[in-house]
Amino acid sequence: MRSVRNKVRDVVAGMNDLGDSFREMRKDGQVKRAKNRGAGAEYLTVRNIPYVSKNNGAHLIVEGIDCFIDYWPGTGRWKTRKGKAGFGVRWLVDYIEMGLPEDTE
Repeated sequence: MRSVRNKVRDVVAGMNDLGDSFREMRKDGQVKRAKNRGAGAEYLTVRNIPYVSKNNGAHLIVEGIDCFIDYWPGTGRWKTRKGKAGFGVRWLVDYIEMGLPEDTE
């Protein structure tokens, strides 16, 4: 029969592996968000949509049809200053270019 000390040692080793996995996931997420920041701004530039970059590109203020839109390219979230919210740069561009109805969430 295994001693309590060996059982505790096994549990701690498993927790260390789990911690390593979470640290790796966090780094992957940081890399992805950094990539998204550049890609989102580039997509808006290619589509000729005017914006102002704030906080080193982490927050973009995009010019919409009837109001400004706050866009965070790292996460893809956007919100108009009138309250409409969405996700993804392509949906943001569609909203600006086609004027999606207000009741779509």
